[in-house]
This record gives sequence, C-alpha cells and structure tokens, in this order.
Amino acid sequence: MQLLSSREKISIRQAVILFIMFVYSPTLRLYPINAARIGQRAGWLTPVLNVLPFICLVFIIQALFKNDKNANLSDIIHKSLGKFFGSAILILYLIWLLITLGVYVRYFGERFLVSLLPNTHINFFTVTILAAVFYVLQKGIVYITRTAEFLFLVFSLVFIFLFLLSIPNLEIINLFPVTYHDALPLIKSALSSIGLWGAFTLIFFFGDKINNKEHIKRYGLQSAIYLVITAMMVLIQTIGVYGYSVIERLSLPYIFAVKSISILQTLERIESLAVAAWIIVDFVAISVILYIVVSIIKSLFSLSDEKSLVSPVAIFAFIFSQYIASDRFELENYSRLIS
Repeated sequence: MQLLSSREKISIRQAVILFIMFVYSPTLRLYPINAARIGQRAGWLTPVLNVLPFICLVFIIQALFKNDKNANLSDIIHKSLGKFFGSAILILYLIWLLITLGVYVRYFGERFLVSLLPNTHINFFTVTILAAVFYVLQKGIVYITRTAEFLFLVFSLVFIFLFLLSIPNLEIINLFPVTYHDALPLIKSALSSIGLWGAFTLIFFFGDKINNKEHIKRYGLQSAIYLVITAMMVLIQTIGVYGYSVIERLSLPYIFAVKSISILQTLERIESLAVAAWIIVDFVAISVILYIVVSIIKSLFSLSDEKSLVSPVAIFAFIFSQYIASDRFELENYSRLIS
C-alpha cells in the first residue's frame, strides 16, 4: 500500500518544474512591460532584486513543512488559524485562483488572435486548451508532471535558441549605462512584479502529493538561479532590442522581439515557433492552476477524490474567460492595474 501511495506522488524537483512552467507565461507577458515602464533602461536588472524575497519565501516554505512532510498547505493553514479562519483564508485563495484560471484561459485565446489567427473565434482556442487540460487531469498529478518534465526541456531549448538568434539585434545603448540614479526605479520595478514568483507557495496546496519535502530549500534555490537567468534573458531580448520606451507600450513584447529575428536574411516570421513554445507553457500553467483549485476545494469540503471536480471547474473557467474582459485592452488593464 505504501509503494502504491508513493507512485501517486511526485518529487519536489518535479513540483518545482511545475512552478517554473507556471510562472513562465506571466514572465513573458508582463515582466518586460513592468520592467520597461518602471525600471526603464535598468529594467533588465529587475530579477536580481526579485530573487531576494523569493529566497526568503523558499526558507519559509521549508520551515512550514519541517515537522509535517505529508501535509499540504491547506492543512498547515487550518492547523495554524483554526477551522473557521483557515477556511476563510482558503476561500480567498480559491476565489483568486478561479479568477487567475479564467485570465490564463482568456490570454491563451487572445494570443492566437493577436499573433497567428486573427479571424478565428476565440472560443475555438479556449475550448481546445480546456479539453486537453481536462483529459490530462483525469490521469492525475503524476501524469501531468511527467508531461511537464518533457515539455519543460522542449521549451527551454526553444527559448535558448530564440535568445541566441536575437543577439545580433541587441543594441547596447538600450541597456547601458546604468547608474545610481536608476536604483529607485529599479526597486519600484522589482516591487511591481514581486508577486509573480510568489506563486511558489501555490504548488504546496497539493503538498500531500509531493515527496521528499525536506529538499524544498535545495530545489527552491536552484529554481531561483534558473528564474533569474531566464527572466534577465527575456528582458535583454526585449528591452535590449527595441528599448524600454517601445516595450512598455506593447501587448506582447516577447513575440514582437522574436519577430525581429531573421536567419541569413531569408527565414523570417519565426515568431510562430515562439507561439508554439508559449502554448506548451500555457498548457502546463492552466493544468497546474486547475489542479490547485480542485485541491483547495477538496480540502475545504473534506472530499476523498478531486477528479470529479475537474469538469465543473473547467466549465467555470470557460464561461468566466468570456466575461473577465470584453477585449484584449481590458484584459491587459486588469493585469496591469489589479492583478
């Protein structure tokens, strides 16, 4: 029985991969805009400051699960605050994550409309991604994680490939000089995007499905290094190519930067490769958010199985994604002003 139970769990290394894939999408979508708008020319250094509170968060999460390695975050909250206040906190998390799920689904559809297929109805994209997520979640967290591990490798290779191709288009004047006058804007830029990596907390809502949590610190710090490097690559690739004054006005700055790539002055429109890689990220991110939502609902109502919740939550995500905003501009204002 113990062996069977372990087969239904994932390692902390795999959980961290899910977290990284989760934050990739907002990193590509929001990070360059915030860094350019607030940090301006020095915005590409924002991840260096963001990593400091993230490291503190890793140590806090390690301490939370030091004496209860088989619990999830819902259990920790209930034990710390009691049933009533703990449930109130979980309900707030649940509402926020349901909103986030709808936003991610809507952004998935909008990205296709903006970059590749402007004449296709958005419902085609949202239904397709939710159907794929529903199928995967029926297999359980282990199946999701194994898929994510492979997709993580594929995306990382594509990401590095596109960054290398962008190097000839970089303008050093867009990144330097950086002086002490940039310190305050840089701090403000870090504060504006500090919540992105705070999603590390969320994966522990299914902490009862994660093994060897005594290694949270080890893999959390490794992920910190990875996040700093990749986030700086995104910012250099966007701000470094077009400058902060252009990037802060764009809706998809990463795709816009990739469009500048030309191989031997013959092969262009390589942004379709970037969109395909972004689809991989969104698929994993939406799967993770939906699984976190059903895990919270399971804990709130003391249910024995979460699979029966996947269908109603997916239906909610589809409906809510239609009404979260009337167009792309409202969606972007929501992300910039509220989220």
